[in-house]
Amino acid sequence: MKKIVFAAVIITVLAVITALSVAAVVDKIVVVVNNEIITQREVDIMLAPIYGQYRNMYKGEELIRMLEEVREKILKQLIEDRLIFSEAKKLNITVEEKDVDAKVDEIRNKMGSERELENMLNEQNLTLNELRARYKEKIMIRKLIDQKVGAKIIITPLEVKNYYNNNKDNFMQPEEIKLRTILIKPKKEQGGETGALQLIRDLMKRLKEGCGFEGLAKEYSDDPAAAEGGLMGYVKKGDLMPQIENIVFNLKEGEMTGIIQSPLGYHVFKVDEKRIRRAKELAEVRQDIEEFLYREKASQRLKGWIDSLAKSAYIEFK
Repeated sequence: MKKIVFAAVIITVLAVITALSVAAVVDKIVVVVNNEIITQREVDIMLAPIYGQYRNMYKGEELIRMLEEVREKILKQLIEDRLIFSEAKKLNITVEEKDVDAKVDEIRNKMGSERELENMLNEQNLTLNELRARYKEKIMIRKLIDQKVGAKIIITPLEVKNYYNNNKDNFMQPEEIKLRTILIKPKKEQGGETGALQLIRDLMKRLKEGCGFEGLAKEYSDDPAAAEGGLMGYVKKGDLMPQIENIVFNLKEGEMTGIIQSPLGYHVFKVDEKRIRRAKELAEVRQDIEEFLYREKASQRLKGWIDSLAKSAYIEFK
């Protein structure tokens, strides 16, 4: 559960994975945090992929304003990052080289080859040692957060129960039906519309005579679910075309529709099972609630801890 939480509450693992086209810039110091520095290049590397997205969404002054807002958020995150890293060094948090190796190997595998990794590093104006140093810093940060934040969070059964009772509307299971389908699409080589209509009529006759729906779906259906005997799984209202939904949701378990025409072709549906709308039991959602409450507490505790670090830190903007 902690892995889930910290993916949301700590800084994303190195942005160099995605920022592959940042031009080299003059590397100047923009902020000093205790004995650590934040450089212009670090900010630009993290800003680059966002700039690529924003320039397709905004223009002119609005683009400048949006980029400035996101730059401030990036700088804030980097300052928090340095505050924790500084504290980790002060507390002698250690990292094993094998852990750093694992992160570098992960990047290497994502890049596809050693050559691609080297190309990425060259484009980022980074050395392999610098990349390893960055990963070491991230691991130290994660370990310290785990000690100072994660290890101190407790979720009690009463908290879970109270949250469930106060938010029952969030745990409603909608009405669902387990549906199978046979779809026959018109094909020119099989007589087009006339051939498709004749085939679906023949199949409908065989179904009424007792032939198995699954077997006919596997043999004749053009639906992607044909290989699974036409099984579409559980569907809820809003998942289907309105003209189909209005019919199938009024069927009983085991009942079939007649022939239904749609822009795709000719359909027959069968309802295997119906689930009525109901409130999920606490046991069904306990883990989801625990994880949500854990994230909430972790986020609050992390913010409070970082604020306390900032109060006693030396922070200078250049």
